[in-house]
Amino acid sequence: MSAAHKRRHKHEEHEEHVNHERWLVSYADMLTVLMALFIVLFALSQVDQLKFAQFKDGLTKGTASSNQAVSGSAGILEANNGDMPIDISPNSTGQPLQQSLSSEVREILQKAQTAQTAKDLNAARQEVEDYREIEKRIDAALAPGGNQDQVTYRITADGLVVGLVADNVFFANASAEVEQTGREVLDAIAPILATLPNDVAVQGHTNNLPLSGSARYRDNWDLSAARAMTVVQRFAAAGLPAARLSGTGYADSRPLYPNEAPEALTGNRRVDLVVASPSSDAVKALLPEVAQQSGTGDGPQELTGTTDTTTTDASSTGTVETGDTTVDISAGISPNLTSPVAH
Repeated sequence: MSAAHKRRHKHEEHEEHVNHERWLVSYADMLTVLMALFIVLFALSQVDQLKFAQFKDGLTKGTASSNQAVSGSAGILEANNGDMPIDISPNSTGQPLQQSLSSEVREILQKAQTAQTAKDLNAARQEVEDYREIEKRIDAALAPGGNQDQVTYRITADGLVVGLVADNVFFANASAEVEQTGREVLDAIAPILATLPNDVAVQGHTNNLPLSGSARYRDNWDLSAARAMTVVQRFAAAGLPAARLSGTGYADSRPLYPNEAPEALTGNRRVDLVVASPSSDAVKALLPEVAQQSGTGDGPQELTGTTDTTTTDASSTGTVETGDTTVDISAGISPNLTSPVAH
């Protein structure tokens, strides 16, 4: 027998090894399908009426109106699936989304919007009532010293604004040091603000008159910021949490009165204590209107922008103008007619 034949004879064919763990693959597939089934069942159990209506509307518009099978045709280019091809481009009708929805979805959306608006309105009314109670508490605290007239109240989209007119009662001319009466007012207000959960923003403002060159502060921005920080420091010393306090100087950029108005020189020279609203933007936007309907505070509405000061009659307004400088003589401030004066 040849050597080649012997080698072929010695080669044996072994049977392929059988994998006895193939059932694990099928078992894992079954578990995967069961998990997907339970996820779908759980998702279907959390039914959102609006989302379900939108889902149903999308299925209605996204499928053919006919369920017939593909009809026979002479060629592939003439095949028909029961309806015209669907344009799947976003909002292809060119109509607003609200108009492109079905009447059922629009009705649900309208009800949801109406309910949310009513909820926001009720929240705004409750917040205004809370602010009115704070006003009463502050007035009661100021009554023993007869200082009720030293503050004003406004309700804006930011919250309750307690205005402190920064005349000689609070700050001397071109000074950030609080006067005795001002300290009494701040010390009476501080315990009330400390009981509130709201943040308190202290905002310093001046009128549009520039500071004199010999003043301690560089300009009205510096002066208004210094006055705000003086109040912040006094509130912090009285026990208000520092994390709820902030101080900002706005100079004459946010006047309450136009610069030509008789009240501008003293009215725009102020410090505002803003009891910040914790509500959503939608509720905040409703606060001024709701406050106006329920009776406003004794402060004027917030004005924006400034206008140039015009010449006025000192006998009727308590102001005189010399050159480019208008000074206030009704507030008891001794004017320096040779240099600009700031309040």
